[in-house]
Amino acid sequence: MKRNYLFWLGILVFSLAFASIASASTLDEIKARGKIIIGTDATYPPMEFYDESGEIVGFDIDLGKAIAEELGVEAVFIDTAWDGIFPALDAKKFDIIMSATSITEERLKSKAMSDPYYITSQAIAVRKDNDSIKGPEDLVGKVIAVQIGTTGDLAVSEIEGVKEIKRFDTTDKAYMEVMNGRADAVVNDLSEVAYRMKFLPDMKIVATFKEGEENYGVTLRKEDTDLLEAINQALKNIKESGKYDQIYQKWFGEIK
Repeated sequence: MKRNYLFWLGILVFSLAFASIASASTLDEIKARGKIIIGTDATYPPMEFYDESGEIVGFDIDLGKAIAEELGVEAVFIDTAWDGIFPALDAKKFDIIMSATSITEERLKSKAMSDPYYITSQAIAVRKDNDSIKGPEDLVGKVIAVQIGTTGDLAVSEIEGVKEIKRFDTTDKAYMEVMNGRADAVVNDLSEVAYRMKFLPDMKIVATFKEGEENYGVTLRKEDTDLLEAINQALKNIKESGKYDQIYQKWFGEIK
């Protein structure tokens, strides 16, 4: 009888321990491992890209590190192609996404997103010898290059009469398509386009549109409500402490 009692007591203890592990939230797991794993598509300067030494750097990277510091853990970044980044989050390849991800109604149907941490617009860039495009209305009848699945892709898709939308897995290829004369314009977030123009002297920004409609947020799985709350609090603390302004000035200069 005593053996049976000890046997079932052992089973009960094991079951309770297993249940506790199984019910551990993502935030608990992050704190237990001492690291928050962040997915990012490191092809999008100045938000996330590789520097000359092969290190991933950028505005999102510094902000992600600041968030990790607020959570008391280390930030680890995993470079992931944009077209696979959301499925990878669902598959728990990482805990969150920080990759200049715009908050949209469509994304909110399947994902949770933090409070906005950066506001931008869409920008149109063309070759310097192209004077035929001065605004989004001039994209009608033109061939436009975009990064697939971005809000730039969506913005162009909303314009009736565009001749063709060429979609690429990275923005580098979109710019190359315009430089080689196989597309008339690139449409992408102003933050990225403005940075690119520093290194593409034969291109220019001719217009912006959807002014202030692009709000970047940290992306999470829907069920990670406690992690969402913690990240929103971390963002609040970072802004109130002045750390956000320091990061912004490092990558963009003037505070807006």
